[in-house]
Amino acid sequence: MLTDDIVESSHVKETLKKLSLLWRDRAVVNNGPKDYTSIAFDSAKPDFAESLLPFRSHPRWLSAAPELKSTVLSYAWAIYNLKTVYIECDIVTPACEALIKSPVGGGHARYELQQVMSEALLDEALHTKMSISACNYIYQHRKLKPVDYTDFNLVTWRARLLAQCDSEWKRRLTTFAIACASETLITDYLKTLSDDAAIQPLCREVTRAHAIDEWGHSSVFSVAAEHIVGSLSESERAYFANVVPKTVEMFADNEMGAWSTVLTYLDFPHCKEIVEDSEKIGHVKVYQDSVATLLSKLGLPARVN
Repeated sequence: MLTDDIVESSHVKETLKKLSLLWRDRAVVNNGPKDYTSIAFDSAKPDFAESLLPFRSHPRWLSAAPELKSTVLSYAWAIYNLKTVYIECDIVTPACEALIKSPVGGGHARYELQQVMSEALLDEALHTKMSISACNYIYQHRKLKPVDYTDFNLVTWRARLLAQCDSEWKRRLTTFAIACASETLITDYLKTLSDDAAIQPLCREVTRAHAIDEWGHSSVFSVAAEHIVGSLSESERAYFANVVPKTVEMFADNEMGAWSTVLTYLDFPHCKEIVEDSEKIGHVKVYQDSVATLLSKLGLPARVN
């Protein structure tokens, strides 16, 4: 009889193969080059969904001039895309590269793991290009000065956590756990933008294309996690289970540092009050279900130690 470990490894291996086959048809990068910037600009439409602003219900925001609010929504698109670039380059790419160079979790699905991570890495490079092009498209059409911001909380928190790791296995698990949670969480955010017919056509189309890939990545990373977690010791599993929920909190951070930079630059009325009040409301709540499902699938506790 086959042992449970071999049966599980066979399941993971076949699932990764299927995901790789789906990638050939699904991935945006395989559907030929598309110039999203050729999409006609609609000056009357907002560039971002107001429902995603952390201060959308603040009385100072509600009473602001429509023209100023429109400019803020354009910068919201810029902040979103800049954060996307940092996530792709500093969080997801290193995790893909680590598993391509040195697959972990046993040898039963080594090739398949390298294959899907190579495909994900190719996707992420395209997403970075799409985000930069889409961001500059709005800057140019709105005649706005680009925002210069680098201190996104998810990225800086990751750097601090890695600096605190006292072993290589912790560094590797931290790198993968944060990327795995991020790739699971981003689909919730993308869905809101890609389903919003009221926003700028290019912004919606770029987000929709990104979402198509990320729905696939969510499966890829969760199956890869299933493969990896199955080979971990009890202490390693506990460490992984602790990092994932912490990532939820940081991923859902409202990035008020970036917003303070933008609102101050625009001399938005009562911007300090808006930022201070928004910092008190906590984080976005829409991500809990996705990660709880991931942890449950992996047989890990949905709690932070």
